Amino acid sequence: MFREIYKNAYDKITPPPELVADTISKAGAGGRVSVRHRFAVRSSLAAAAAVLCLVMAVPVCAAHIPAFYQIVEFISPAIADRLVPIEKSCTSKGITMQVEAIDIEGNEADIILSLQDAEGSGQDLVHGVMDLNDSYGLSDYTNDSVIGGCRFLTYEEAEDKAYFQVMVQADSAFQSDKLQFWVNSVLCNKYEETKDVDLSGIVREAKTKAVMLSGGGGLLLLEEEKLPDSLKEIPGTQEDPRSGANVLDLMSVSDCAADDFTVTGIAYMDGALRVQVCMGDNLESDRHVELFLRDRDGNERYEDRSVSWDEMVGDTRYQMYEYWFLEDITDIADYSMYGIFHYSGDFVEGPWHVTFRVEGD
Repeated sequence: MFREIYKNAYDKITPPPELVADTISKAGAGGRVSVRHRFAVRSSLAAAAAVLCLVMAVPVCAAHIPAFYQIVEFISPAIADRLVPIEKSCTSKGITMQVEAIDIEGNEADIILSLQDAEGSGQDLVHGVMDLNDSYGLSDYTNDSVIGGCRFLTYEEAEDKAYFQVMVQADSAFQSDKLQFWVNSVLCNKYEETKDVDLSGIVREAKTKAVMLSGGGGLLLLEEEKLPDSLKEIPGTQEDPRSGANVLDLMSVSDCAADDFTVTGIAYMDGALRVQVCMGDNLESDRHVELFLRDRDGNERYEDRSVSWDEMVGDTRYQMYEYWFLEDITDIADYSMYGIFHYSGDFVEGPWHVTFRVEGD
């Protein structure tokens, strides 16, 4: 089911990008597929948009939209009959957002949408990988989505369309007679670069500091007993229920670049290789990195655990990450590391709002 696809996305279980690209290419798409999963908590409906498109959706057959239909068939053939095509759009800042189709089941909604350059805009903002920048949601005017997940699907050059899957959940069931989906901002011109991470400056002892975490992930997220004591979670308090962690304190955040990556410390302590990276100011960006540790035999792997937190320098908020590799390292010369550094591209603020209803079965 479509919903199960998203639950898999939450667990970072996705088909290999090569398979996705090849399958869609064979279906006639030919676009590159990049997958990014994200979660955002939204407590209220965004302010009324400067551009609001009020429309009424009538379910129609999607077969006359070949690229869209082929993408849906690739995701899950079973969902082709469950999705209600919407095909309604809103244009702002030279970009047209179109809600292609939606499937609602109780308090969960699965949405396929597209972005393309607006006709006559003279711009070329949509031409590859893009991101919805954690700024989307669905409302039925009495009930707002509170959790969301997004996945970039592909860019269709022939249509000049970038396709996305979006899944949102609300506290109670969505009422389908009047719905509004919105996106407040997008990131264009995203790209990635593979670079080596220099391990020669590694230290065996380092100062640490306690921070309140904003996120975390990895195979050991729920297996605290496998972590050394120095890496175990610091429970929250009644005043601040957020959990914490002890992280490296080797470089001042004020010395980090606000618009680029900065490696702020590498240490091997308590049986764990710890690599700390500052992503800079991500308020209107989306920089992130995937790190790979490689041994002498060429075997590669992800980190076992990662934690993230924010640090303020004046009015600028810096996003910090620390990656933990649980590894018995006798000689660091036996290892190398590289990262895929994802750059955010250009920030474009809409907003884009589409209002519609979904008629009965």
